[in-house]
Amino acid sequence: MRRHSLLVGFALAALLATSHAAPLPRDRQISVMSGGEVLLSRGLSPLHGGKFHQYEGLTTPLRGNLIISDTLLPTDKWHSWDGKPVQRFDISKQSPENYHGAHNHHQNVFSQVINATRGANGIPFWGDGIAVVNGANAWGGFFSARSGCHELDLIGQYLPKSIGRECGPEFDAQITGLEVDVINAGKPGVYPNKAKHGIQIVGFGNPNGHALSVIAKDFDRPQEFRAGQFESILYAQNSIQPEYGRFIVADFEAADIGLDFRKPVFHNGAVVINSKGMGTGIIVNEGKSGEIYGGIRWPKAADPGNWQTIRIGEAGLRIVSNDNMRELLTVDNAGRIALTGEVSINDQPLVARSSSLRAWLFDPRTLVLVAGLMVLQTGISLLLFRKMARHPSAGAAAP
Repeated sequence: MRRHSLLVGFALAALLATSHAAPLPRDRQISVMSGGEVLLSRGLSPLHGGKFHQYEGLTTPLRGNLIISDTLLPTDKWHSWDGKPVQRFDISKQSPENYHGAHNHHQNVFSQVINATRGANGIPFWGDGIAVVNGANAWGGFFSARSGCHELDLIGQYLPKSIGRECGPEFDAQITGLEVDVINAGKPGVYPNKAKHGIQIVGFGNPNGHALSVIAKDFDRPQEFRAGQFESILYAQNSIQPEYGRFIVADFEAADIGLDFRKPVFHNGAVVINSKGMGTGIIVNEGKSGEIYGGIRWPKAADPGNWQTIRIGEAGLRIVSNDNMRELLTVDNAGRIALTGEVSINDQPLVARSSSLRAWLFDPRTLVLVAGLMVLQTGISLLLFRKMARHPSAGAAAP
């Protein structure tokens, strides 16, 4: 293995020496580490001491083949797109309007394919890992972006003392694990035009697990041990085509569940939407089965209050029992309402069920009460008739 690494190192040295008019810069080195890895480096880092700071303090066994390291210093020289020397840009003068030409960009490895062949796939980088024994693990790629600043840390021992790192409670740095740029000079990426993907994940072989899995440190341990959780899992910032864009598209025939939120409890709503009238809410069957939306009562209405509106379906609205066997309430577009069951206001029944009404009408006590009321009414009527017969002028109207 050491002999193979040395051969690789010599080959890289020869390649670098022949690809530059000037000799190899003094700050660039090719060496073989104690573990047999070939190290191509510029500037000092813990790797020169045979140390991988990424695993500092851990007991993880490590092994590698080719390692490329670069230490970017404030004293390094910069150039423009055409190779002319330039000074670093003062990012305090950076703004959204000038950002494209107002940042400083350094890449450690740059791989390029200029594809001038129709029908060919141009791939600048392909990482392939294969597990060939039971229990092995394979990754196609591995990226990490980290920040760290401690005055006595391992990296600090390899940096110039003149660099002010400003470690402490106010330390901050932007980190991005992976950026994928899609720069389209052709037609829009919608059918029937050619596709333009940011990230395309393709499954092969037997059924796979998650196409996209987001985890954090110690995700499989109790909450008090976890760290590094994200504020958002999926965040789209002014990146959707406003006229025909769709945020999430499901283009398949069938699945078991759409959104599976059976485990988490959301403290401020499982779904929160901004609705401003018809067509901006939750639409079912493209509107044929209605919609639930929010906003003002009517367009251009004087009432500015927010209403929740249910726009019923073409056939109407129905509320059914839990077993989906009985219709409890139906409303059609003509305004007809059909209700099955009891209606109560303030816990007082408004309409009794027909079976209960029949039982009350045919109850013997009800019959006796009705008969008594009829006898009382007959008696009162006879008394009034006799009084009028004795004094006929009492009932006559005054001239």
